[in-house]
Amino acid sequence: MPLTTETGARTVVVTGAARGLGLSYAERLARAGFRVALLDVDSEGATAAAERIRAADGAADAYGVDLTVPDEVKEVFDGLLATSGQIDCLINNVGRSVWGPMEDIAFDAWSAAIAVNLTSTWLCTQAVVPSMKRAGKGKIVNVSTTMVSLGHPTGAAPYVAAKAGIVGLTRTLARELGPFGITVNAVAPGLVPMDKAAVDPDRAAGIARMIDTVVGQQAIPRVEEPGDLAGVVEFLVSDAADFVTGQVLNVDGGWALN
Repeated sequence: MPLTTETGARTVVVTGAARGLGLSYAERLARAGFRVALLDVDSEGATAAAERIRAADGAADAYGVDLTVPDEVKEVFDGLLATSGQIDCLINNVGRSVWGPMEDIAFDAWSAAIAVNLTSTWLCTQAVVPSMKRAGKGKIVNVSTTMVSLGHPTGAAPYVAAKAGIVGLTRTLARELGPFGITVNAVAPGLVPMDKAAVDPDRAAGIARMIDTVVGQQAIPRVEEPGDLAGVVEFLVSDAADFVTGQVLNVDGGWALN
């Protein structure tokens, strides 16, 4: 499946790409021949990630941006379009978990969860769609979570609510944008343990127990790896997925079957 156009490598924007799954997507797509723009509020982390991709002979640039701030989003996408001429694909990956009993979660924490997980997806998509319409093509992949289907018993209501919003947004935009040659899909990861313990060492033991429980509930009884998701994302932005839109693909080893 060709991943280049007549004018050169396709450009893909990956949000939340300084580390974790976002970096995994960026690295996979760079290896597939895309020019990758890594967006993250952690500008130093994004820069280091882009350098890592370039060291592996990939094409990558880093941009520090708060994707919950409309003016910052507009500025970075305007700059990207001025530089590249076209953004072919958008991976809305940025996200942040909020944990705890719902009665203990402050309004500010709720609002921040909605802003980071859902509003950022809206803003980035809104920024890129006009150019995709002009080009008559484009691919958008949003990141939800299997917990939208399952719920979560230990307290992640703001996060799951925002990710459920991603599902509704994906399906609605697929219908709205399909006539313009733009596909909109979502992937729903299960539990991928990478970086979680490093970010919050105090929760390491609890995370380990959760992983054991989840693996025991999956149809495929092994820990999910970043590559399990990156391969699906690569498919969704490839020519092979030109007739796939409005879909939410659970990439969870069958966890949501329970």
